[in-house]
Amino acid sequence: MQRKLLARLMGATAGLLVTGSSPFAADLRPPMAPPAPPPPEFTWTGFELGAQIGGGVSTTNVQVFPVPSNSFSYSGVFGGIHVGFNYQFTNSFLIGLQAEYNFAGISGNSSAPPLLSLETAVREFGSVDGRLGMTFGRLLIYGIGGFAYGDIRGLIQCGPFDCGGFPAPAFPVSRAFAANRYGFDVGGGLEYNIWGNWTARAEYRYYNFGTRGFHDAGFPLNPIAIPPHRSKETMQTGRIGLTYKFAWPTAPVVAKY
Repeated sequence: MQRKLLARLMGATAGLLVTGSSPFAADLRPPMAPPAPPPPEFTWTGFELGAQIGGGVSTTNVQVFPVPSNSFSYSGVFGGIHVGFNYQFTNSFLIGLQAEYNFAGISGNSSAPPLLSLETAVREFGSVDGRLGMTFGRLLIYGIGGFAYGDIRGLIQCGPFDCGGFPAPAFPVSRAFAANRYGFDVGGGLEYNIWGNWTARAEYRYYNFGTRGFHDAGFPLNPIAIPPHRSKETMQTGRIGLTYKFAWPTAPVVAKY
């Protein structure tokens, strides 16, 4: 009797070991790895830093008293950096503030009888702007506009013809006029989250630097003066940019109207 009982226990034990259904065998199995956490959801809220490059077409309108006004356009390229902050609401509405600075090589010249030539160059420009937009996941469609600044330089050359109604000089007279110009800019664009915290944008803007008057009193060694004149400057630009978003740790909130 004891032998039969012992044989049955040994057989049952062997069966459990073979099938691995023993509670001891189950304890020896490696624990299952927890599921990977989902990737963090992209948010437009946070600080940003980036760079842009593009091209511009600028228009100068000059009136030298009493010569009729003369207008000409010129083009070139520019590049710079931008920094800003965006805030995204849960209803996909976005507001932001951005500042940028650009070096520029936008220049051109034109003949303007009786003046020999007019030349204008935009050396640098920048702006401080507000942004309003709507987000569609990783896509942002926005409008932008605000205060604009430009370093704009002009050169006028006259003679030996009539120089604005004054007696003709015996040789050509040139005067350079440089000034910081202030005005506004307005435009819009698209921005897309291409990878991680990186976004790419394409944007159009219109700049109006207003009208400014200049007066030339001549020089001691060259007393001939170019008469007072006025200059109006406008510019249109297109650009692409790359931006890094420093994501904000809080979730977007609901906008209240």
